[in-house]
Amino acid sequence: MVSDAVANLASLLPSAAVLTLYHVYLVRCVKRTPGRTVYGLTSSARRVWVAAIMYRKNEILAVQSLRNWVMASSFLATTAVLIITTSMALLGSLAVNWTPTTLASPVSYTLGFVLDSWFGYRFAAVLAAMMLAFFCFMQSVRFFNHAALVCNVNITPDELSTFLEPANIAKKEKEEDMTLETYNYLRSNPTHVAAILNRGCFYYTVGMRCYYVSFPLLAWFWGPIPLAVCTGLLVIVLRLIDFHVAEFSGDQESEREGARWKRYFGLRGVKDAKGRRQENRSEDSVAEMVMRTTHSPEELC
Repeated sequence: MVSDAVANLASLLPSAAVLTLYHVYLVRCVKRTPGRTVYGLTSSARRVWVAAIMYRKNEILAVQSLRNWVMASSFLATTAVLIITTSMALLGSLAVNWTPTTLASPVSYTLGFVLDSWFGYRFAAVLAAMMLAFFCFMQSVRFFNHAALVCNVNITPDELSTFLEPANIAKKEKEEDMTLETYNYLRSNPTHVAAILNRGCFYYTVGMRCYYVSFPLLAWFWGPIPLAVCTGLLVIVLRLIDFHVAEFSGDQESEREGARWKRYFGLRGVKDAKGRRQENRSEDSVAEMVMRTTHSPEELC
């Protein structure tokens, strides 16, 4: 009993520490040099996308794109619920069929993880990861719906004021001031609208992380060694998918191509192919960039 506890803790604690340190490093890179990370690049791309939608009035494109995000989040949330319910059904079946000799049964010996002393902790860890994933995906759906609403604010303040029909003049003036203030806040700077969209994408990313972490937790059912091995493999895979392709390719043309797009998206702390540090482009200039947007980054920088 003691040896099992020591072995599991000796594998669980370092694995958790490695995953935590990696994500601390990732957050640091996103904040300081976002151009190196996929999350930083896509966040900036979404800001430009929102500005293009609001100023070019591509409402149909916005609704279709956000619908795809909502469908993806809904599918993953449904999958998380399915895993939770299936796991609870399995747990109930094991509890009903429990006998003192279950641990010594051929099935337990063959699989190596059924109803050992740490089974409850492993099972609870998987359920916690899936419940957190469900919560995050539902929050992402919520923010995507908010973004679909506010990114289509394309009427003038005069048109907006005609829609207000309060019961009295004082209430009308108050509601008109509040509504126009909100309208000007959203209309004058698309980055505020993009912040809503990026918040939804943040929850989507956290939900996907919960799915990723579930793989080492499932490997833990086979023992502490599979947990450590799967954690190491997961960190390697995350390092490949979280950072820009130019970080690994070593191709100068790819680096120059990435630098052009980084300058266009206005990412701070990014160096181009010649090692020159680019200044952060003001968020308020996103709309001006969109007005001259083409499909070639050479014409954008």
